[in-house]
Amino acid sequence: MKKVQIPILEVSNIVKKTKKAQLEGISISVPSGDSLAILCKNNDVCDIMFEILSGAIKPEKGKIFFKGDDVTGTKNNFGTVERKRRVSKRKTIIDIASAPIIHRGLVRNMATLLATKELSSMELEEYGDKPYSSLTDNIAARGEIFAAYMCSHELIVINEPFDGLAEDERKAEISRLAELKKSRKLSLLVFTNNVETALDLGDTVMVADDGLKSKGMIAVCNNKKKAKERISELYL
Repeated sequence: MKKVQIPILEVSNIVKKTKKAQLEGISISVPSGDSLAILCKNNDVCDIMFEILSGAIKPEKGKIFFKGDDVTGTKNNFGTVERKRRVSKRKTIIDIASAPIIHRGLVRNMATLLATKELSSMELEEYGDKPYSSLTDNIAARGEIFAAYMCSHELIVINEPFDGLAEDERKAEISRLAELKKSRKLSLLVFTNNVETALDLGDTVMVADDGLKSKGMIAVCNNKKKAKERISELYL
């Protein structure tokens, strides 16, 4: 009998109502080692869902499971990168990459050493000890993704990862993230309103309505052209 694989992330029937947006019974599943891109024009509902996943706020109803464990309302279970950047300009990439490891009980020196050794995975060797105030936007975005990767080598949840970057920079950073995903068998959940970002990072793209409910699931596989045509039919 074939063993049933537990999704690395399972979001079940989430309900949350705010002044800006409403989530009513949202369910999402991310298979282990795969990436799901959620394509949605409503940034407000994406922001709320991201905050729920990160543990910043609790849902009124529903559960979140990471590797089968209930993590609803708790933080630092996996890496997260938010759309609205809030990293202190005085912090360095090593500072923010070490923080989640220290939170788990490792002494600061060892956490710093581990983060420093991993800088090459995102081509950040020359930037690790520089304050964020000195970094260009693309390097800062890469640094935040690196910190999320150090939090969890298994899953990163990203909300509009490269918003505001020039097109050539966006493509380069997406390429690096896609390579990290492939080489480390990393799972991704990406919220975006950019079709190209969804196609480049998602093994599967979920086209969502303004309430974040699915209008259709499109497998990208090796046929991006066909997937893009299908997405265009749904993402109007």
